[in-house]
Amino acid sequence: MRLPKPFIHPQACVIGLVELSPGCSIWPGAVLRADMNSIRLGRAVNIQDGTVIHTDSERGVTIGDFTLVGHKAMLHGCRIGRAVLIGTGSTVHDDAEIEDGAMIMANCVIRGKKKIPARALVLPAGDDVRIIPGKAKTLMTIAGSLEYVALAKRYQKGVFGPFRSHELRRFEMEAKKIFQEIFPALSP
Repeated sequence: MRLPKPFIHPQACVIGLVELSPGCSIWPGAVLRADMNSIRLGRAVNIQDGTVIHTDSERGVTIGDFTLVGHKAMLHGCRIGRAVLIGTGSTVHDDAEIEDGAMIMANCVIRGKKKIPARALVLPAGDDVRIIPGKAKTLMTIAGSLEYVALAKRYQKGVFGPFRSHELRRFEMEAKKIFQEIFPALSP
C-alpha cells in the first residue's frame, strides 16, 4: 500500500524530535512536543484535534502503524502498539504500554507502567479501567485510520463532505488485508 507524505494541519504544533511516517495526519490544535525525547509515529497514524503528546528526558513516545488517537487525548512517555484506538479524552501515562489492536474507549485513564494486552477492549470504571480480553474491534480501527489518510488528502484539495458507500467499502477491504499482516493467525 502506497501512503502519501505526512499531513500537518496549519493549526497543529509539532516541535522537536518528531518522526512522522507516510500517511500520518496531525489535526487542528494537536500538540506534539518532543523537546526532551523523541516522538515516533508509524504509518497512517492520526492525531486528532486537541490531543497533546509529550516526552521527558527518560521517556519518548512511540505509536505503531494504523493507530487512531482521538480528540483531546493526552499521551506522555508511553508506548502504543499498532492498530490501537485511543478514545476521545483518554490519558495514557508514563511507561504504560498498549499492545497491538487494543481499544481504549473514551475517557479512560491508563496509569503509569500499566500494560494493556493485545486486542483488549478497555472501558472506564470509576477511578480505574475494566479490561475485557479479545473484544477490541481492531478492524474498525484500521479502517478508521485509512479514512483519516483520505481525509488529509481531501483537506489538501478543499473537498469536504461524507464518504460515499463505495469509499467506506474500500477502507474496509484494505483494513482486512492490513489486519492479516498484523495478526496473521487471526481472522478479522
